[in-house]
Amino acid sequence: MTETEVLGFNPQDLFGNNSEENQNTNQNSLIYKTRPQDSVSEDGHYRCKIKIIYNPQNPKKSFLEQQSYGIQDKEGFLTVISSLTNDDKSCPIFTSWKKCHYADPGTVLYNQALSKEKGGKQLYDKRFARYVIVQILKDKNQPDLEGSFKIWKLPTAIYNMLNQKMNPAKESGKMSIPVMDYLFGKAINIDVAPGPDDPKQPLRKTREITYTGEFTEDIVSCVNPDKSPLLNDEEQAILDAYVRKIEKAWKMVCEDDEEVAKRNAIIAEANSSDEFKALLPIYGKVLAKIKEWAPSLDTLGYKPWPDAVKKRVERWIKIVESGNDPATYDGDIAELVEDTANETSTTNTKTETSVDSNPFQSTAEVESTDDLPF
Repeated sequence: MTETEVLGFNPQDLFGNNSEENQNTNQNSLIYKTRPQDSVSEDGHYRCKIKIIYNPQNPKKSFLEQQSYGIQDKEGFLTVISSLTNDDKSCPIFTSWKKCHYADPGTVLYNQALSKEKGGKQLYDKRFARYVIVQILKDKNQPDLEGSFKIWKLPTAIYNMLNQKMNPAKESGKMSIPVMDYLFGKAINIDVAPGPDDPKQPLRKTREITYTGEFTEDIVSCVNPDKSPLLNDEEQAILDAYVRKIEKAWKMVCEDDEEVAKRNAIIAEANSSDEFKALLPIYGKVLAKIKEWAPSLDTLGYKPWPDAVKKRVERWIKIVESGNDPATYDGDIAELVEDTANETSTTNTKTETSVDSNPFQSTAEVESTDDLPF
């Protein structure tokens, strides 16, 4: 994507198709982890200042919404990224889940997918995570990371902040502000608070963390990885002049069509100004650099499973669909017989169609990972 396309990019396009993990991301050096247990603060809070930026390869895909399944068998626990990530509903685990979910209530198959609260085994552990690219501007907990570009698992609370700024409701009278832009976006001061100290349930401290954030008042540009300014004085002056023009529109809250028309006129004037024209080649240079520095979000996207993983998943599915539990079953797969063969398993065509239109729908109760730091 060119600098002209990015400069003209509508941030609201990022929020029009959102849905509700895989190779272990905990060990991935590209992942930025903001964990309270790594805090150097006396109160145990993890604080940092970051810029969440557009995906330089494709701003329209700045959020990687990863769909994954966790499976448990005799070998242990395995998480695999599902092809649902790419809107491909042929994922064998998803297909198997549908087979169980749409079996007759009360049958063995049906109970394999049913939640534990309802008396089922809840064997289908589906997860969702949203990832973005960030530049770390300040981090006293991990100062060696300052200036670097990483991939960050975006907490729901911070996603909602972005949504509010970049995709405001029409009724709010506000316009979309490109806070993820490399040059005239904003930074976010992040505060990650640990969960409560509970001697009876010590995991609460790392599992029940909370995220809060605050946008900077002023425009904050990306910097070079060595933390030096990205623009020289002349380039910075051009950017500042353009921002002064366009900021007038950003700050307006329009209550009627007349005010909207005035705002549109300000935007049109700013985007046809000499400053905007002078900014184009500067932006092109910056975009080329960001493309070199930023990691690829596709690193955490779906890729065909290796043969060993594929065979393990196939075995897991066969055991589940035979009515057994893969975590305890250690018999010969060849001897498995579908125990539910005499219990008619039907598929409701109408209902299944509704699930196909939303492949992320599941009855399995899955522990939320929205606000976990990794």
